[in-house]
Parts: sequence; structure tokens; C-alpha cells
Amino acid sequence: MNTTALSPTRDDIAREIETLILQRVPRVSQKQIALEVGCSESTVSRWNEDEYQRWAKVLALLGLRVVPDSAVVVTAEYLSALETMARIGLKAEKKRPGPLGWD
Repeated sequence: MNTTALSPTRDDIAREIETLILQRVPRVSQKQIALEVGCSESTVSRWNEDEYQRWAKVLALLGLRVVPDSAVVVTAEYLSALETMARIGLKAEKKRPGPLGWD
């Protein structure tokens, strides 16, 4: 499996992060964000897509990903091992003899 062909670029990752941020900000509310970060609601309202884009680029540069709370995150090595086990299991299933007629 060629992981480099499938690996997203840092810009791709930053765009994914920015998209998630922009989707979640309205759900939480500017007031809640302001309370959490210790600034005024008007400061949060002045943040525009450029500010969130900057944050997303920094997170991507740091090698961090942003995912929803419901996401299950595994390492590439774990996923590769799981794919290998699934492939072995499917090969074994194909070689298994059919029903013997009295099952």
C-alpha cells in the first residue's frame, strides 16, 4: 500500500481543520467561546475565517489533527495491521469448504 499517494498535504489538513472549526463555532456560540477563552463576545465576533484559517495552519504545522469528539482515531500502523488481518481472514474464508449437507 502506497501511503504517500494517499497522504494529505499540510494544506489539505489545514483546510479540514478550518472546516471543522467553522462548522462547530455556530453550534457552541460566540458567547460560550468568549467565556472559555477569557475575552469579550465582540472580540470573538470579529474573528473571521482568516483567524480560524491561521489557527488551522498552525495546528497542521504542529502535526495535529482536529476531529469531532465522536471520532475514533487510530494510528496508521494499527490500521495497516487491521487491513492485513482482514485480508488474511478473507483468504481463509474463501478456502473453507462449503457446507457438508447435514448442518
